[in-house]
Amino acid sequence: MSNCPKCNTKLSPFYLNQNCPKCNTNLVYYDLENRLQADHEKAMKEQAAVDRILNNIKASAFGGVLQIIRFVLMFSPLAWMCLPMFYANDSESVTLIGVIMEIINGSLNLGNSTYLFPIITMVCIIVFSLAVIISSLFSLGEKALKRNLIFSIINTSALTACIILAMTNGAKLGIGVLIVIITYILEFVMHILVNKKLNG
Repeated sequence: MSNCPKCNTKLSPFYLNQNCPKCNTNLVYYDLENRLQADHEKAMKEQAAVDRILNNIKASAFGGVLQIIRFVLMFSPLAWMCLPMFYANDSESVTLIGVIMEIINGSLNLGNSTYLFPIITMVCIIVFSLAVIISSLFSLGEKALKRNLIFSIINTSALTACIILAMTNGAKLGIGVLIVIITYILEFVMHILVNKKLNG
């Protein structure tokens, strides 16, 4: 049930006439200009909020050389995973491309723990790196550095745990894992430098 905007008479939800039955006010056009103005102001506020978010993302990811370097750096683990990440069963190299090809061919063997944990490690790198990337897109503000560093620490801790599990189950480290670790250290430093630039 709604009310007449002028006299506040209660109207049935099934009342379909254009005018109020008590004061004869046109229910459609009453105070239309003010209502349109209010809608316009609301839309402008919503647009301003969206613009702030987009400007934040732009400044955080592409607002300068440091931001661009950090952004590229955070995607680089995908490239490093194309290098040998681990060696399973003494000589078999585990790479992202190799795993993808085995999935396509239906020959992926997850029953072998020496092979399973390197794959889990690569999945963790992808998932946690994505979380770090999303967090870094909002690097403006007082809490941005703390949030970015926390995500990076969680990311690095998860990688370390996965590496230990993989090595405990017989896998040997490859060059790809070592470069990913170096990349994570550089990301940590870049968060600090970008925050200093953006937030002073």
